[in-house]
Amino acid sequence: REFEAYKKEKKLEELHRLIGMIDHTLLRQTATKDEIKKLCAEAVEYGFCSVCVQPVYVSACYSYLKKAPDVKIACVVGFPMGENKTETKVFETKRAVLDGANEIDMVICISAVKNGDYAYVKREIKKVVRAAQGRPVKVILETSLLTREEMVRAAECARDAGAAFVKTSTGYFGGGARPEDVRLLKQTVRGSCKVKASGGIRTAEDLLAMEAAGADRIGTSAGVSIAQSLHAGQGTQQL
Repeated sequence: REFEAYKKEKKLEELHRLIGMIDHTLLRQTATKDEIKKLCAEAVEYGFCSVCVQPVYVSACYSYLKKAPDVKIACVVGFPMGENKTETKVFETKRAVLDGANEIDMVICISAVKNGDYAYVKREIKKVVRAAQGRPVKVILETSLLTREEMVRAAECARDAGAAFVKTSTGYFGGGARPEDVRLLKQTVRGSCKVKASGGIRTAEDLLAMEAAGADRIGTSAGVSIAQSLHAGQGTQQL
């Protein structure tokens, strides 16, 4: 009986760890204030790591989560295209910090990658990292639009510029996160920063596949159904 209780406790700890990897995301331009309030309540209820929202809703999340400091507020910057001027991304970052953001998810300049201008990519990330004032910056590479070599070079830029995470996708273009891309990013950064998988992650099986590939954080708008599935024991054969 003691052994069975021990196994149950360990399984529960693993369940909480997996659910705690989730950035509970709502980035639709049609999102309402009531939906954002619900997003925050769900993050508290299920124990998600953060809520990830557009800049216009950071201050609202800050208000809703005042009594839940364990739930972080992540704000997207340069989203979803990444083609803003660096000064615009820096301004967005500073404003998000003022509004209460704990983390910044920025999209790199994809055209700079395509032009082979990695000095620009690295310089821009450094400026956003500085503007975040010590808050973790997750650098979105949009892996579905990049070649393997471009992915590696962009991840190296993020790593060397002081990013806390490299992140696969916005979810707006291409196929989103793939386990093989997560593995490649993990090998590239070599522990100097973490890896966030996002885009197309809708099931417990998806989450487990990304975690097995090396993802440290998961971005998804399906956090509630994934958490419920994990609690129900679906997709948890690996636990």
